[in-house]
Amino acid sequence: MVSVFAEHYFLFPVVAIAFAGGMVLLTRWAFSKAKGGSLVRRTDYSPAEKDSFGLLIDVQTVQTYNEARVKVAMLKDFGIKATAARTKQDARPAVKHGWSVYVWPADEQAARGFLNSF
Repeated sequence: MVSVFAEHYFLFPVVAIAFAGGMVLLTRWAFSKAKGGSLVRRTDYSPAEKDSFGLLIDVQTVQTYNEARVKVAMLKDFGIKATAARTKQDARPAVKHGWSVYVWPADEQAARGFLNSF
C-alpha cells in the first residue's frame, strides 16, 4: 500500500519551479553579451586581410559571394581543394570589399591556370 503525504504534493512543484528557474538563468548567461564571458562563440563578419589565412594562397578575388562560390565549385569539380573568404581589397580603390578564392600552395598554378581560362 502506498501512502502519499501532503509534503510530496508540495515538494514536486517547488523542485520543478526551481529547475525551470535554473534553466532560465543558465540560458540567459549562455546567450548574454561578451562582457559576462559567455561560452557561445561570437562570429566576426567583417572583412579580413588577404594574408591572414595561413598557408592558403589567394588565386582570384571577385565582388560577390555567389561568384566566389561558383569559382570554388569549379575548382572542386576540377579536383582542387578551395575555399572562399570575405576580404579587404588593397589595389582597387573602387571596390572596398570582395570575396577571395583560396587554395593550397601545391595547387596554386593549376588553380590560376584553370580560373584564367574562363
